[in-house]
Amino acid sequence: MQFSHSHLRASNPVPRRPKAAPVFCVGWHAFVNRPQAAGKPAAPIPMTDRAGKAIANDLADGQELEILSWRPHGREGVAYQVRRCTDGSEWWIGVAYLRRLREAPPLVEAAA
Repeated sequence: MQFSHSHLRASNPVPRRPKAAPVFCVGWHAFVNRPQAAGKPAAPIPMTDRAGKAIANDLADGQELEILSWRPHGREGVAYQVRRCTDGSEWWIGVAYLRRLREAPPLVEAAA
């Protein structure tokens, strides 16, 4: 007798973490990753409080943060609880908005 496992497969499987996405450990320091293209203002970085409610912020590219904890965040990837080193404010932020180095790598412009 053969069993079908098709009911166990999700119709929209969760994508795996991109190999280029950074991984941070609790206690490490990271930097805000929000480089902006020349002449274009950067959009605000989406952040949440402990309950998952979106909160306003004034983060700027290159600000130093301390990693406090992390949690898997489904399709959006990993979320990290961070503390800003300058004033001690805390919130949750997606891994896409963090980097290991203070200076951002150069932006690659799309070919016309």
